Amino acid sequence: MYGVCMNMKIISLVSILFLIVSCGGGGGGSSSYSSNSSGSSSTPTLENLNSGNACKKAWYTTTFPNPTSQNAVFSKHTFFWQSISFQAMPVCINTYEVTDSISSVGGVSWTDYTTEIIDYSKRTLGQIVPLNVFILGANPQNTVLDSEKATYNTDFATVQAPVGSNYSTALANYDGFPIESAGGGYSHEAAPNGADIQIPQSLVWGQSGFASDEEQIQQSFKVIAHEYFHVYQNSLKFYDDTTKTIALPKAWFSNPSLLDPTSASTPAYFPWWIEEGGAEFGGIVLSAKYANTKAGITVDPVQQFQDHFNTAFDHFAANAGASLSDFNLSGNVGYSAGAAALLYLWYKEEKNFNAAMSKYYTDWYPAEAASPGNGWQDAFQDAFWKNGSEYYTLSEFVSEFNTWIRSGSKADLWNTIAKTSDQIIHTNIIPTTPNTYPLPYDIEVTAAAKVIDNGGVNKYFIDGIQQKSLVVKAGQSYKFSYPAGHPFKFSTTSDGTHGGGSEYTTNISVGTNEITIVMPNSSSIPRLYYYCSAHPGMGGLIDIVEITSSGSSNSGGVGGGGSGPGY
Repeated sequence: MYGVCMNMKIISLVSILFLIVSCGGGGGGSSSYSSNSSGSSSTPTLENLNSGNACKKAWYTTTFPNPTSQNAVFSKHTFFWQSISFQAMPVCINTYEVTDSISSVGGVSWTDYTTEIIDYSKRTLGQIVPLNVFILGANPQNTVLDSEKATYNTDFATVQAPVGSNYSTALANYDGFPIESAGGGYSHEAAPNGADIQIPQSLVWGQSGFASDEEQIQQSFKVIAHEYFHVYQNSLKFYDDTTKTIALPKAWFSNPSLLDPTSASTPAYFPWWIEEGGAEFGGIVLSAKYANTKAGITVDPVQQFQDHFNTAFDHFAANAGASLSDFNLSGNVGYSAGAAALLYLWYKEEKNFNAAMSKYYTDWYPAEAASPGNGWQDAFQDAFWKNGSEYYTLSEFVSEFNTWIRSGSKADLWNTIAKTSDQIIHTNIIPTTPNTYPLPYDIEVTAAAKVIDNGGVNKYFIDGIQQKSLVVKAGQSYKFSYPAGHPFKFSTTSDGTHGGGSEYTTNISVGTNEITIVMPNSSSIPRLYYYCSAHPGMGGLIDIVEITSSGSSNSGGVGGGGSGPGY
């Protein structure tokens, strides 16, 4: 069964150590990396080797690009692909020995499911780096054709070999078989060429032991979403929002032992229980939200969380000296202990849901820059709330959790933190990048009875999610269609006229049960709210990104968001 994940995929070649993270995806090993310390133009300008942004093709190979800027801790890079907007950031689905379909849900191909889950996750969370997904259909793996294995190895290493002087040798000698787990991530040494996910059918939907088709679907959906979450969390930690650059820690290149859990004394970036427990938490949430959009498919996220809680409870009950910090660097129980700990944090304060889904990871870069080597714990104190006005320190949370999980019966403690399926599916994720489909930006809004009780009766639903938060691009035009009887409006005040505000009417045109808006391009309006003018409490929020105007007037017009990536 899924759950045992290799921390790193290791390729040893004479004096070359080629490390690619499997499952976690945050670090890597040693590579020939050198940069001009001033970031000047004394080094010849590199050629863009993938100007068409093709799949399975590298932008960089034997020369690691110089940083555009740097500080004492990080080298900050602007890679060729950063000219692509986040919304259009490439996702490549690469298949080998095409996967089987399953008849229990109408013969839908697992390649299609993988594509849809990743697309849904991208629109729900966001994506800031290009992604190549490698799906191996051979089941069992030892039946893969030699020619197909060679193609797979070449394609994977092309985009994941460490960029630098060892690239060509690593590419020529890479052999990733047998693939020992599903995996995904974004490593510093392959950062110029984007992220990867590996989905071997034999270890996901094709493995034996499922009790039913429903269990196969539920578990496999979660694994795919788990690996996407690894790409998400491990790319966010490198992103400098101020300079819009990928900021790579200098020490990781000069001292790769910092990333080795067998020798390191503290995490280089996230505690293992947050990295893997966080991906389990995110994977359960994302796969449940996705399944909610598919007719005839149900998953049980409550049971998935309870299974993790049970594993964690049993471990702490059987080991009097056990601590959550035991899983700072490794440990399979860390998956469950981490998921249970994050669920406990959500119980303690509602805001901790989005801290677990994104804020902890976005906070890592500034925390690490401020105190090198301590970002893993300082980011926690910036993200997770103890109550409505105070943050936890990581150490006090670990101590509190260690005490709490031993403070009562398994049933009583589970009932304390348990969420309903509707709460898991409909609790709002605040995404980090635009989360609407590409042009023409048509968004269907429905109205239905609330599934999370937050007052009122009916609520707006977008993508099947109650009062879904949207992130949009400044200056772009968006059309919303809505049901008769629930007029859809915008305001700079939560709940619009019901909340004491007024309707926002700039650059808006109204049709029959539809409304089109050119999103404001002004730093004075970073957020709008959508609401029903006839009924209070139905709407949600719209965050506006890629704002290029600092004034208070709306620049209007499609394309006002600029050509570079925003965040």
